[in-house]
Amino acid sequence: MRILFVHCNFPAQFRHLARQLGQRGEHQVRFLSKGHEWTAREIPGVERHSYNLEREPTSQLCHPYLKRMESAVLHGQGALRQALKLRQQGFIPDLIVGHSGFGNTLYLKEVWPQAKFLGYFEWFYRSSGSDVGYGRDEPTSPDTSLRVHTYNAPIVMDLALSDGALCPTRWQASQFPAPLQRQLEVVFDGIDTEVFQPAAQRPAGLQLPQLQIDASIPLVTYVTRGFEPYRGWPQVAEGLSLLLQRNPHCQVLLVGSDEVAYGSPRNDGKTWRQWALEEFPMDPQRLHHLPALQYADYLQVLQASWVHVYWSIPFILSWSLMESLSTGCCVVASDTPPVREMIRSGDNGILVDFHSPEQLAQQVDRLLRDRGAADDLGQRARQLIREQGYGLEQCLPRQLALINRLAQPD
Repeated sequence: MRILFVHCNFPAQFRHLARQLGQRGEHQVRFLSKGHEWTAREIPGVERHSYNLEREPTSQLCHPYLKRMESAVLHGQGALRQALKLRQQGFIPDLIVGHSGFGNTLYLKEVWPQAKFLGYFEWFYRSSGSDVGYGRDEPTSPDTSLRVHTYNAPIVMDLALSDGALCPTRWQASQFPAPLQRQLEVVFDGIDTEVFQPAAQRPAGLQLPQLQIDASIPLVTYVTRGFEPYRGWPQVAEGLSLLLQRNPHCQVLLVGSDEVAYGSPRNDGKTWRQWALEEFPMDPQRLHHLPALQYADYLQVLQASWVHVYWSIPFILSWSLMESLSTGCCVVASDTPPVREMIRSGDNGILVDFHSPEQLAQQVDRLLRDRGAADDLGQRARQLIREQGYGLEQCLPRQLALINRLAQPD
């Protein structure tokens, strides 16, 4: 079979599936992307191709509601130009597997009309009830509601042409209108439980070139792609500040960048991290920050963690939560719908009110002082990933079964 993966970044959600298909040697696998993740390595058996935008989306003559649509069209045109080159070289895919929303999948059926299209649909924008306006007392403005609703245009266009549709979690699937939900098959991306597992024996603390913390020191970790409100950073920062005052022995490690992945940057020129550390002072001797890490170092952080903190507004679930659960971390997380799908409070983690930094500090402090309870929660967290369908050994066969069904002649 000839298979083309499409994503803005290589390899993103398709890293495991592309590797599985590429290593078999019986398929011709190619990957089309605009860029690649900084941690990305080449995948044996997968040939990567890049596309470029003809211009950046300036939106100067574009209606404000259509800014994302303009960007999607530019991505679609860029992907189409590269697709035409691939067709000229003789590559005719039987199956296109693409992430919907960026726009790069919009026009590929115009190049290869006979190809089956398996879309990856992780989000449907809603003007209320999920991320938009979460935690605010005032209602969302009509202008914001209309703009957000229009964001769905390229997603619905893709769904209309898809022969199959994947969504990673049940809650994310529930954000789609009921008639569209019926097209979605919920299959998580898959966590490599052989990589993300507890250390064979309790590690001697954290031993990275840039930071060493002894195993006897209670270590609290918070990992995020970017320090931002979408991932609860203001609430987490206040809670960690209270924790450091409450517990004089613990230390806190933050891992992530100052870029804003979701939402908006601050208007005062400060990063959200700078603002929070000014607003909620923390002992600099016990607060540590590392940039985004390579997987081996990131895994060591999770294995050394006594309590791991994860926060998110109602939005796309982070891989970091699932990886921390698989590693056997004791997780204290926000009691929000995407997290609630994975964590049963008191069983495989602890959920607290998203808006209560005081509860965050209380629960983390309690678990730092009761390692037996923390270890029990961590063991059951790993059981969730391994036994409830989130490990690669369960997710990959389901993804491959869907691909094999699509590959059957009509």
